Amino acid sequence: MTADDYEKMRRERVAKQVSDVFKKDPKNLIKHMEELGFTWVDDDEDNQEELEEQHSKPENQNQELLVAYFHGEIGQSDSLVQLFKSEKESDCPNYPLFRKYFKQGNQNLKKLLVFGLAANPTDIALLNDLSFFHWENGILGEVIQYYLKACDLEQDENKFKELAKDFYYNTVDDNYDALYELKQMHQLESPKGMIIQQISQEIESESEIIEF
Repeated sequence: MTADDYEKMRRERVAKQVSDVFKKDPKNLIKHMEELGFTWVDDDEDNQEELEEQHSKPENQNQELLVAYFHGEIGQSDSLVQLFKSEKESDCPNYPLFRKYFKQGNQNLKKLLVFGLAANPTDIALLNDLSFFHWENGILGEVIQYYLKACDLEQDENKFKELAKDFYYNTVDDNYDALYELKQMHQLESPKGMIIQQISQEIESESEIIEF
C-alpha cells in the first residue's frame, strides 16, 4: 500500500466517523469530536493566549539571556541550548514567553534548535520543539530531515520507538507517512523494522477503538 493509498483510507475513515457523530448524537457534538482526536477551538481562549504572549516578559536571568539571544544581542552556544531546555522543562515554565517567539517564527530560536540537534541529533525534546516551530511556520522538509537522521542514528530500541512515534504523529497532519518512509529504510526482520511494524499495529488498533 502506498502512502497515497493510506492517506485516502485515513481521510475516508475520518469522514465517516464525523458523519456518524452528526447523525447519531448531534447534541453532544463537541464531546464526540474530541473523542475522535479533534480539538475544539474557543476564540476566547485564542484571544487570551494572544494577550498573555503580548504581555509576557522574562521572569528570571536565564530567560533574560534567552530573550537577548532571540533578539540577536548574544550568540548561540552549547550552554545556551542547555539553558533553553532547562527553562522549558522547569516546574513553572514561562510558556507565553516561549510561545510568542515560536509563533513569530524567530529565526534565532530555530537556529538554536538546529545548533542543539547538530550536537545531539537524537534529542527528543529538541525534535519536538522543531516540530512545534514547523506547526507555526511550515518547515516540514527540515523536520523530516532531522527525524530521519535521528531514527537512523538511535540504537536504543526504546528511544528509537519513541522517536519513530513522535516522527509519525508530528508529521501525519501534513499528509506525510513517516512509518512508510522508515519501512523503506529498515528491513522487516531487523530490530528497527520490527519496532516500526509494532508501532503500525498499535496505531491501527487505536484507530479501530475510535471507530468502535
